[in-house]
Amino acid sequence: MEWQAWQTLANDEIHWQNTSERGLLKAEWLGDYCLRLWFEAVLDVEIYELDFFALLIEEDPGPALLPLRDRERFQFVKGDYALIWPNPDNGAYDGAAIDLAPECVRFFCERYGKLVKPARSIAVA
Repeated sequence: MEWQAWQTLANDEIHWQNTSERGLLKAEWLGDYCLRLWFEAVLDVEIYELDFFALLIEEDPGPALLPLRDRERFQFVKGDYALIWPNPDNGAYDGAAIDLAPECVRFFCERYGKLVKPARSIAVA
């Protein structure tokens, strides 16, 4: 159900007009399928914790994400604009790496994650 909700939003062209994502700055593995995620905000960061168990184990995430059901693979993650699981053989961001767009990660964080640190509201002139 969660992946279907993302797919519906991802295909909504009107939603993405005049929308920009600053990106994911950092990802930290907390254990099991839980990550702490730092998103760039205007002059600040927003931090979430998200448990991917339902997304990867209880649902069918699709063939590209199936390797992440292996906890050993899942724990080697980084945030570098996108959420990236490098190639487990050489640590490279290549054809064997897995990534999720920051818009997708934020979608799941806002709906199913725990907001650990909200971004400060800053007036921008």
